[in-house]
Amino acid sequence: MQRIIYLLQKEFRQVFRDRQMLRIILFVPVVQMFVLGYAITTDVKNVKVTIYDADNSFASRELCRRFINSPYFKFAGYAESPQAIRMALDNWQAQIGVLISPHFGRDLERGLQPALQMTADGLDGNTAGIALGYAQGILTTYALDLMAAQPRLVADNRGLPVVSETRMWYNLNLESKLFTVPGLIGLLVTVVTMLLTSMGLVREKEIGTLEQLMVTPIRPLELITGKVLPFVLIGFVEINIMLALAFLVFDLTMAGNYFLLLGASLLYFLTTLGLGIFISTLAETQQQAMFIAWFFMIFLILMSGFLSPIANMPPAWQKVTYLNPLRYYVNLLREIFLKATPLKFLWNEIVPLGVFGVAILTVSALKFHKRVS
Repeated sequence: MQRIIYLLQKEFRQVFRDRQMLRIILFVPVVQMFVLGYAITTDVKNVKVTIYDADNSFASRELCRRFINSPYFKFAGYAESPQAIRMALDNWQAQIGVLISPHFGRDLERGLQPALQMTADGLDGNTAGIALGYAQGILTTYALDLMAAQPRLVADNRGLPVVSETRMWYNLNLESKLFTVPGLIGLLVTVVTMLLTSMGLVREKEIGTLEQLMVTPIRPLELITGKVLPFVLIGFVEINIMLALAFLVFDLTMAGNYFLLLGASLLYFLTTLGLGIFISTLAETQQQAMFIAWFFMIFLILMSGFLSPIANMPPAWQKVTYLNPLRYYVNLLREIFLKATPLKFLWNEIVPLGVFGVAILTVSALKFHKRVS
């Protein structure tokens, strides 16, 4: 035990002397959290909309006002004709065009269903679909308000036979940062712990201190423990730094248990540190270690469900994601962070994560022992 403590002291001294590693530990994750936390978003706002009001009645002007004052749309001006809407879409001056037909107000007064046409630029299908959903919400609210103000229209209007009320749990305003930031914590922890472990061990080989350690009475297991434990502690420091940024910068709150999140993180560290040890047995230089680590990280990130939902992947690739430990960790982060899911409902994520961690760390340690023996 005393030899492991000496190794820990040596590792921490070496980390604090290496300015490049200190930047990776403290500066790089903070910058990435700031940039990616704001850049990776699925929120659709400021959609440019142009309107052609062929009726110009009180009812049509009220509908136009609702589009103009909506926080999701940016009014690009009134179109002078239906053809002008097409030109605005072609010239990138608008993304949504609304055409209000003549006699819009008169048809409403008579209890009829007036015609209204919406045209969207489908080049960005995601934005177009969400923007049309926002527009449909404006129209539904407008119809409900109109029916409340004129009860006689309720019996005549057949467009809304059933009124639905939608309630969103865990993310009331559908803010993408609540979904993105917890996943981003898992991504950055992966990068830092795997990269630092692999580069730290490879650096020992480059400068020759690893061979010097092997001629001492230190056993390989003690050497691995002394090398890995500092990065476990650094990983916990990184998580707390990113949690502080999530609370202070992104104004998030953690609904679940803090210590449960740390326990899940410890299980995931077994995987990332094990992969870091495995990479160090393959690489001879720190540049090689960075390249190999990036290869592993690309697979982990893309197949984790962080950037795109796993349900949207082809069925065969959805099965492949079960081999990705980051998939389980990202799910755990979101479940604990957003939903306060108790431990008894998380075993489907915790058990595979623990199995992967123990297996990867064991195989990597055996390969490392064989390499240095």
